[in-house]
Amino acid sequence: MPHLDSSIGVPTRPGAVAADASVVDLLRRLFTAELGVEVAAEDDFYAMGGDSLIALRVVAAAVDRGLPVRLIDLLTYPNAAELAEHLSSEEPHSGGEDPSAGPDRTGATPRPGEVTMSPASALQVGMIYLCETAGDTALYNDLIGMRVDATFDEQRFRSALRRLADRHPALRTSFDLATYDDAMQVIWTTAEVPLDLRHQSDGDEVAADELVARWRAHQLDTPFDWDRAPLVRCQVVALPGSFRLTVAIHHAVMDGWSFARMLVDLLTLYDAELNDGDAGLPPLPEDGLARFVEAERAAAAVPEAAAFWQQRADLPPLLLDRSRFSGSANPDGYAALRMEPELLAALRRSAAAARVPLKSLLIAVHGRALGEWTRNESDVVTGLVMNGRPEVDGADRLVGLFLNTVPLRIGPVTADHADLARAALAGERAAMPYRRYPLALIEQNLGRRAYDVVFNFTDFHVYDELAGLRSVRVGGWWSTDKASDPVTCDYTIDFPGFGTGVTVAYDQDLVPPARIEELLGRIDAGLRLAAAPGRSRRRDAGRPAGPARGGTG
Repeated sequence: MPHLDSSIGVPTRPGAVAADASVVDLLRRLFTAELGVEVAAEDDFYAMGGDSLIALRVVAAAVDRGLPVRLIDLLTYPNAAELAEHLSSEEPHSGGEDPSAGPDRTGATPRPGEVTMSPASALQVGMIYLCETAGDTALYNDLIGMRVDATFDEQRFRSALRRLADRHPALRTSFDLATYDDAMQVIWTTAEVPLDLRHQSDGDEVAADELVARWRAHQLDTPFDWDRAPLVRCQVVALPGSFRLTVAIHHAVMDGWSFARMLVDLLTLYDAELNDGDAGLPPLPEDGLARFVEAERAAAAVPEAAAFWQQRADLPPLLLDRSRFSGSANPDGYAALRMEPELLAALRRSAAAARVPLKSLLIAVHGRALGEWTRNESDVVTGLVMNGRPEVDGADRLVGLFLNTVPLRIGPVTADHADLARAALAGERAAMPYRRYPLALIEQNLGRRAYDVVFNFTDFHVYDELAGLRSVRVGGWWSTDKASDPVTCDYTIDFPGFGTGVTVAYDQDLVPPARIEELLGRIDAGLRLAAAPGRSRRRDAGRPAGPARGGTG
């Protein structure tokens, strides 16, 4: 889950602009108008107070005046003089785009009914902004792979992919982030999921795994093109009687639960193809993606929401001050703690005795561990991933990005776990009316990051549906994902390839591995204490198959 403001995308550039004084002055005046302070031609836009929300307005205003400015241009050339010079030296692109022609990036004008458009959410725009600014192709580039024990039939599998894309608009989505006043989601009537198909006809499992590893590395090094649908890629390595399936998505189009839902639907559709039957997938609520954006915008307009979040986040971050870190982290460190079934069962009993959900008890363990870890006996603030799906029948079947990460205040952390759990539940309930209020606005109001450690809880019970398939069996799972927070603690139940426990992704340049091991030790002790009595556990270091952000708890 990102720390976000907003973002702008990359429109096709209609041509170069002469670097004369009028262009410099126009850009300078746009900067001045949007920043609210007088800006000279050599003043840095960001140093003068610019951020991604303001940058969005600058780019839209520039495009409206005929200047083909992109986000990457404003990031690379952040003063009016340099930006004008860049625009004058940029080679014209053939097949220049008229903004009124719509979002087609191929040069062809969309036919009526070919696309629908709606505003992108603040979360989507923020993720793209962070990817653009970080320059890290692995950021929010999520992959899940598995071994599928079933015959691979290319025609039937491609049919299942087409039916999957027809079912879920997120698989037909691209973005237009600069042509219009608002960043837009563009949902195409049809889109084909790219399939890289390899055959390992000799059945060599090691060679098949090497093909998967090479494709995975290539995907992590290959940025998605926001302008082109779908933001999904797929690889199959076919062996006699089985195949390796890997799917890559950009997190801006779906959250972790949606990724799981999509994979289950794909395998269910393929199983139906193999059996010449109906997959039996229930219908989806209409306009699910647009409903979320509408709810997010409505939340942003609630007057008391800003004050609510200001109070909740009005504590200093646990670990990092703004002078050390203010942008996107590089969480390349991983550690994990697995929970045995007996410990999970005991935690469920303790939660029931305290009359709270398991998630609330885990938040209590998390909060108390953070307090002990940072030598803080008062309140602490952690980021809480909250589910913002529209409250309609079948919302759990929607595939898209329906999350927000908000500050949760926990404490005093010296309280026992049952009391902390009840307080956490009360805090989450109080936050529900405001849960879709964009994090960008929370942090804009604070003038800093709201937290530096994130709590996320997901029960991946959606994968239980795979047990009912007739001709498909799945195993050998692995996954990789990369968010932008300094420390993210994922509390997960039954994530394929990992199981039940806690995974921690962290930036090793900001938080040393020894500190993370200390945090995991305190979480482990807290889990056993909250279980009363605790059970044995197995500790794992190194990179696990950690879950993508799901936020379904």
